[in-house]
Amino acid sequence: MPLNIFEPRYLAMVDDAFRDGHRLIGMIQPDVSHSPDEAHPKLFRVGCVGRITQLAEAGDGRYILELTGISRFRSSKKMTVLTQVSAMQGGYFPYLDDFTARKGEEAVESRGLARSADGFSQSQQSQGRWEGVESAPTRHW
Repeated sequence: MPLNIFEPRYLAMVDDAFRDGHRLIGMIQPDVSHSPDEAHPKLFRVGCVGRITQLAEAGDGRYILELTGISRFRSSKKMTVLTQVSAMQGGYFPYLDDFTARKGEEAVESRGLARSADGFSQSQQSQGRWEGVESAPTRHW
């Protein structure tokens, strides 16, 4: 996943990931459908940890990075930390298969995935180019 990092708290998070040497970042999407407070939205319970596999400095203070997913995780509680970004305690146990390369890729139903992606694009009033998705090898997803 390519990311354009420009908010100071996320720039600090990337710096921390490199300083610690692991280059790992966990991400959880906000669940805006159940959040009355947009400044502090609730989060989904499942996130993904990824390794920063490419990093470029844009020259204007931004980072352009590529994050490669490693495994999903289930968050259990928010931790008290001194950083600007939230830290969650969680576990990988329900997603151990994520650590097995290419496990489950034969079960991907590409025609249904393409239909779902197209429906989502239309609901967001955007257009995707889905031709070829049905025949694309799943190992590249």
